[in-house]
Amino acid sequence: MLSSGNNRLLTANSMAVVGQRIRISLYVLSVVALLALSSSPIVLADAVTIGGTSSTSYAGPGYVIASPIALPECNVQSIGVNWAATGPCDIRVALYSAGTDKPASLKVESATTAATSSTGWQDITVTETAVSSGTYWIALQVSTMKQLYYASGSRSFYSKSYGSFDSSWTSSSYQDSVVQFNMRVTYSTGPPPPPPSDFTISASPTSQSVGAGASASYTLTLTASSTYGGGTASLSVTSGLPSGATGTITPNSVSLAASQTKTATLSVSTSITTPGGTSSIVVTATDGTRTHTATVTLTVSAPASYSFNVKASATQIVVTLTYSWSGSGSPPSGSITIAGPGGTPTLGESGAVVYDRTAITVSGSTSTYSIIHRATFTITAPGSAQTWTALISLSGVSNYNVAIEVS
Repeated sequence: MLSSGNNRLLTANSMAVVGQRIRISLYVLSVVALLALSSSPIVLADAVTIGGTSSTSYAGPGYVIASPIALPECNVQSIGVNWAATGPCDIRVALYSAGTDKPASLKVESATTAATSSTGWQDITVTETAVSSGTYWIALQVSTMKQLYYASGSRSFYSKSYGSFDSSWTSSSYQDSVVQFNMRVTYSTGPPPPPPSDFTISASPTSQSVGAGASASYTLTLTASSTYGGGTASLSVTSGLPSGATGTITPNSVSLAASQTKTATLSVSTSITTPGGTSSIVVTATDGTRTHTATVTLTVSAPASYSFNVKASATQIVVTLTYSWSGSGSPPSGSITIAGPGGTPTLGESGAVVYDRTAITVSGSTSTYSIIHRATFTITAPGSAQTWTALISLSGVSNYNVAIEVS
């Protein structure tokens, strides 16, 4: 029979047990509530390792070395190497898709990274990249000789100066099963990383050819990512215009919201004095925080020069350009400029009466254009006989005729 004191002790112990159960129940309910409130799947980090630590060997500069690795569906975060010795060295790592017994196409690469000063694992961060389940290849380059752990296993390698990885693995690489460096891929599972809050700019077409005095236009396309917070991108031509040319962007600023695409037009006008050659023109877009560029190419053909005599009483000069052209799209257009002795005066088509006539002959899928381009200039009688010059600008046509009438 229990005494009243034992009864009180039993009652106290029972209450303590009940209190503990209540605390445990509240903790479980809290965990369940947190999981219920979570809007995204739980993300787990893990790693896959290849090679081994049974031996050591050197990776040397002047080579790119890769080995296969099997990955689950995941988001690749870093690629690691297991150093077997200390010493200064720069390293670059990359992930490639799989080809036949060798890597195929570059998926992601790291920046140049200084090797750690100690032995053991060094994980080198890459831009988080989503991959599906399958076989891939991880590659490395080093700037100087560096010792790593390895085991026997497949590899592919070829000679290359240290620097950015090639977008496609060379077809002339060597394959063997002698050395597979101890490397690993660290990854997370769960939803792929969101795109960066940013925008891009591109140009189309990327290159054009015109004769001096003509114009070219390009379409600029700006696209915002789905996470872009919104902003206004200012557009400007920052470098590359050839001498005598001007560049205009319309509009010169665009407002962007998330996932939005906007366009603008770059117009480049050359002058008759613009020298022949190819120029790379850079357009810069900035929203105040981020800056991106697009580059277009413009090839200018220098004008052909024709001298002719002008009598003292002449007041009109008519220059007629005729040519044929076959192709798709719009035919190239020519421009005519005349200049007096020493370049004075210089008269362009803006002050002339211009006549254009185009005849099209269609045979099957081929269209042949017969084009007449005529400019009539009114001049002040020079008072004495002079030698003037006609400058003909026409790109994309090798044969044409020029007739000059002075009256």
